[in-house]
Amino acid sequence: MKATSLAQCSTISSLLAQRYSLHHIEAKTGLGKSTIRRIDRELEVDKENHLGGCPAKLTPHDKQAIVQQISTGRLDTAVQATNFINHIISNPVSPQTVWNAEGGGGLASRSQASSCEI
Repeated sequence: MKATSLAQCSTISSLLAQRYSLHHIEAKTGLGKSTIRRIDRELEVDKENHLGGCPAKLTPHDKQAIVQQISTGRLDTAVQATNFINHIISNPVSPQTVWNAEGGGGLASRSQASSCEI
């Protein structure tokens, strides 16, 4: 891979600052689009680091309320915790969301009794 000169980097930087398209910069400099993108990424050190994904459905306060109910013995299962927290928050959540948020810590899993006879 051939090293990109400082002059090319500054040319690309100025063209990107002027909001030229990658195609136009590619035609002007003779460098590929991936090289231009890489240089752009390297020059943009002030960009925010977005983690992506969806925002959390349960706030730390909601999680603390569930933990408090579990520690006092009022809640045993994720379904009970879901019913409890859905009365408090505006957007209802599923038992799986509660289970994932609590990491299963303190929540019992209730399996159905098998009806098989041996």
